[in-house]
Amino acid sequence: MKPIEFVETLQFADWIKILPKGTFKRDGRTIRLDENFLLAIKRNFDNGVLGRDVPVNFEHQYTALGAAGWVRALEVREDGLYALIEWTDIGKEAVEKQRFKYVSVELGGAVDPKTGKILGEDVLTGIALTNRPFFKGLTALAAADPDWTANDDPLQIPIHEDRDREWDADASERRWRQWVSEKDPSEWGSEEWRKYRRRFLAYDRANPDLFGSYKLPVVDIVNGQPRVIFRAVVAVLAVLAGARGGVDLPSDVKERVRSIAERLRNKFEGGESMSEEKQIAHEPQVTLDPAKVVALEQEVQRLKAEQRKRQFADELSSLRFSEGKVALAPASRNKFVEVLAELNDELAGKLMDAIKSIQFVPLGESGFAATEPDEKTETLQSYAEKIARERNLNFIESIRIAASERPELVFSEYQVKK
Repeated sequence: MKPIEFVETLQFADWIKILPKGTFKRDGRTIRLDENFLLAIKRNFDNGVLGRDVPVNFEHQYTALGAAGWVRALEVREDGLYALIEWTDIGKEAVEKQRFKYVSVELGGAVDPKTGKILGEDVLTGIALTNRPFFKGLTALAAADPDWTANDDPLQIPIHEDRDREWDADASERRWRQWVSEKDPSEWGSEEWRKYRRRFLAYDRANPDLFGSYKLPVVDIVNGQPRVIFRAVVAVLAVLAGARGGVDLPSDVKERVRSIAERLRNKFEGGESMSEEKQIAHEPQVTLDPAKVVALEQEVQRLKAEQRKRQFADELSSLRFSEGKVALAPASRNKFVEVLAELNDELAGKLMDAIKSIQFVPLGESGFAATEPDEKTETLQSYAEKIARERNLNFIESIRIAASERPELVFSEYQVKK
């Protein structure tokens, strides 16, 4: 079943009309988009029938660029079906720069992950940004002009005293949304969005109810409370200085954001003692190049990684197998080190334990192990190793004693086959 597509004009806002109500003709088919059909689409979406999130793509194609956005909710209104879109950075940029002016829905055609059957046309499988609308004669609407401004809300939030606390923007974003409200973001109102804004240093006043309208976060939730994180402030200053490609903001907004970020950094250094009015008018002098700070932190991380590799190499070099007679060859050891270095501490520890537990068994004539380690078949070597352990002798002396005490082992191991 080929997915059917419908198109509506695009307005850059969270809620977008994706299907109108009415009866339409396409490819010789009569398509009735009545309220019952639209409610069925919403019901299947709410029940997760597709088995995955519904993406917004570019021209019905999925590329390495990733999704333009994600459908977070559906709502049936008097004039049609609306979708709540959470835009990604590339999706928002495509709309802001008017590369695309319409949206086109994809219904049906996907495979049910539980039954393997083809899903019907009452299942939303995707939405595409497009410039080829199915409905003709519609006026394409460009995105609302962004109105970026600096946000000094973080100045009212206490700093977290531990300057070494790691900064993970994605993880902190999840914590922040949970702190803002227990509601689904599709149900947020102006109060929730104002609360959400408090952790960012820049936001778009023209589109305040979009996640993509907020940039440069510096606040995380620590022990249930908002706190400004030092490494986040340093990262913002580095981005403003051009690190990681910089940030797309008007130059005057960048300068205002830089001033706020500098004041936040001064708080960590004990230099925030002026009145608030003077602080707003004051432009602190930069005492340290943020880009150099980031470069220094990267060098520290590199040195830590090298030290971790050396620890792995030393530990592997000390390993001995088969009663101390076998060690890892340097080439094998180096390969293990590279793999261990790519793993987190928990997985690296498990792999190291596995390496340490390696056992060697004699090989039969076919090349396969003649015995497993837990079998009781005894060889001259195993008996000699036993003597060495029990009598505290070297291996050569143990072999001599084993041969004299158990000559049958010598015969069985070294007989010449005719």
